[in-house]
Amino acid sequence: MKLLDICRRDGKEGKIDQEILELIAERAARKKAALKEREKSIQRAQNRRCLTTINVSGQRFVVDKDIFSRFPDTLLGSNFKESFFDSQRKEYFFDRDPEVFKYIIIFYKTGKLHFPEEECACCFDTECRYFGIQTDIMSDCCHEPFGEQTEDFKEYLRRNRPLEIPKVSDNQACLQILRRKMWKIFEDPGGNIFGLLLHYISAVFIVVSVISSVVETIPCGIQKCGKKYAKEFFLTEAVCVTLFTSEYVSRLFAAPKRWEFVKKFLSIIDLIAILPFYVGLISPKASEGPFTVLRVFRIFRIVKMSRHSTKVQQAGSSLRESFSELSFVFVVLAVMIIIFSSVIYYAESAYPDTNFTSIPATFWYTIVTMTTLGYGDLVPESIVGRLTGALCSLSGILVVALPAPVLEKNMKKARKGEEDDRLPLTFRENQETEGGNSEVAEEQCEVMKSDNSK
Repeated sequence: MKLLDICRRDGKEGKIDQEILELIAERAARKKAALKEREKSIQRAQNRRCLTTINVSGQRFVVDKDIFSRFPDTLLGSNFKESFFDSQRKEYFFDRDPEVFKYIIIFYKTGKLHFPEEECACCFDTECRYFGIQTDIMSDCCHEPFGEQTEDFKEYLRRNRPLEIPKVSDNQACLQILRRKMWKIFEDPGGNIFGLLLHYISAVFIVVSVISSVVETIPCGIQKCGKKYAKEFFLTEAVCVTLFTSEYVSRLFAAPKRWEFVKKFLSIIDLIAILPFYVGLISPKASEGPFTVLRVFRIFRIVKMSRHSTKVQQAGSSLRESFSELSFVFVVLAVMIIIFSSVIYYAESAYPDTNFTSIPATFWYTIVTMTTLGYGDLVPESIVGRLTGALCSLSGILVVALPAPVLEKNMKKARKGEEDDRLPLTFRENQETEGGNSEVAEEQCEVMKSDNSK
């Protein structure tokens, strides 16, 4: 009727105007939408037979069964998953981490394994291995962050791995207890007053020893203070070295693994710091002539201060972690020094009174220019030499700035684990547990993540 009224209003029956076309299009669209909705309902009814529910620690996931069939070697793709089926609730139940399971479902859907950076790499690896998924197939976009976290965790375990010591007799057990207490005093001085007192006494004697080594070189009249007051300086040196020797021997006695302790950098510094004194006692003439360099080793005692400063330890750990990047920078610097020195030498060789007598002699100018020191003792005269010097200075600024981001990154990592830089300190007896022998440190994460409760 509405169509007829519109036709009569226009006075032309059978003529379809724009308004009629819009009504026809609207009705056709509603009919098409209804057909699509009906098709979706039919499809949902058909798919409902292929859907399955997986309950992961109370969080339910409704997924298509067919996504698991592509990976028959995994837990959910094999028939073994039926042992986790709850017939009453008609769902599979796993007492695992639901946050990680989201990414496991994505793996079954897409065939790509992604790693959430906010998750622990060790826990993620444990969850994946539980469901039979190897993390070696990690997607390219997540391979680097997952690898970095895994390497950091392995390094942490290596440094803090409890040392297995065999069962000993009662007499030896008393000795082990003594060693443990001594080691804890040395490595954790803040734990008791006695350890804190030893900590500060050692620091004071290090400062006194370094000041003594510096002051004895100051002129006192005609001769040096070290010779004028030789007795006083020798007494000071003897007292300091006696304390340092006692500390080194005590640490060596109490160390859980003595060879590992001897190889530590700070242990080598401790030995070098006391070595010149005993060499001088055995052979007084050793401190003269070509053996004078032994006296330089005494100044290494200032490095012992790093044992009493966590900030210095963090800086050392950062440098150690950045070794590969720093090595690359040094290689680039060496190549640039050789190139710039060669260009400047040949550019200045035309001047008879030049100070650039050889390429090795030009190294000095190139190095001080690249590091922006510029002492001014060597100055190129040719235009090519000056332009090369300017380019050398600009290049040096860029190259020297390269390791800064790497050092900053490793410093942040060192702050997070400032206790990780120490020698493995933990003693652990080889005792039997409920599951058998005690697990080694590499399996600590897997032990904390217990097997699925059935």
